[in-house]
Amino acid sequence: MQSAGALGLDVATLDERQRAALERVAGVVVEGGRVRAEGSTDPLAGHPFVRALEANPFSPPDPHDVDRAELRELVRRGLVVERDGCYFAPTAIDEAARRVADLLATLPAGITVAQVRDALGTTRKHALPLLSQLDATGVTRRRGDVRVGGPRLPAAR
Repeated sequence: MQSAGALGLDVATLDERQRAALERVAGVVVEGGRVRAEGSTDPLAGHPFVRALEANPFSPPDPHDVDRAELRELVRRGLVVERDGCYFAPTAIDEAARRVADLLATLPAGITVAQVRDALGTTRKHALPLLSQLDATGVTRRRGDVRVGGPRLPAAR
């Protein structure tokens, strides 16, 4: 298990026989598709990158100092959302959806990227991936140069 690294061993890399043997091995736990030593702490719990994303929801930092394997695992677990090369905390996506819903309540014909950018207090660099994520999840729909409410648009506050 020591050679598996801090994140543990990816169960997907094991064949059927090896996965079956895991059930009989004492001192290991399988969590989130990874095997690690029992009693070891999850290295991603309270990860500093997640905290940084939560502290700056609409102006997230670049992950240049984050280990690539850890970043992939953060995304896989849903602790971080990646869209078009930008990374966001899931709470930022939820808050953006609420603010867009509020904006659409006053402008039902549709909102522009610039209006969303201003409402979120961010840059176009971050507003576009946020809107792309909202489009992909059905919160908004793109119609030409504007976004309109989608089937999963939350209620305005």
